[in-house]
Amino acid sequence: MDWLLPGLRGMLNWHPLFVHFPIALWIGALIFEALAVLRSSDEWHKTAARLLYLGTLCGLAAAGTGLLAEESVPETGPAHEALEAHELLMYISMSAAGGLCGLAFFKRNSFSAGMRKIFLAGLLVLAALMTLGADRGAQMVYHYGVSVDWSKVEKQK
Repeated sequence: MDWLLPGLRGMLNWHPLFVHFPIALWIGALIFEALAVLRSSDEWHKTAARLLYLGTLCGLAAAGTGLLAEESVPETGPAHEALEAHELLMYISMSAAGGLCGLAFFKRNSFSAGMRKIFLAGLLVLAALMTLGADRGAQMVYHYGVSVDWSKVEKQK
């Protein structure tokens, strides 16, 4: 399997395999809901809701693998501070996504134009929270080198 997916061999945890799905799906939901509001389209709203549902399911997988990956972060220092911020922002993001999923599901047959605007505002807040949380995750990896197997990096010098 190493010849087919050599990058997987160097991974210290599975979290990076899951984090990009909620990001892409939630941003897709935001785009489709913005189009639904602009076009007054029920179909585009339904697509936005489906992308939100899928993103939230994928977010659960990302959260679970993130909890498992937490052990690779030092218990003190700036990387740990970034982890704490990342974890808090992503828990808030998941809560917001869950609330929006509930709204989309329970109001699915009665989404008015005003409700669409509220839903769009919620998706904007979700995207902002997710972006801040994802940035802290990127800070841990790219600035502090968390989850990098430095023994393999050393071999290349």
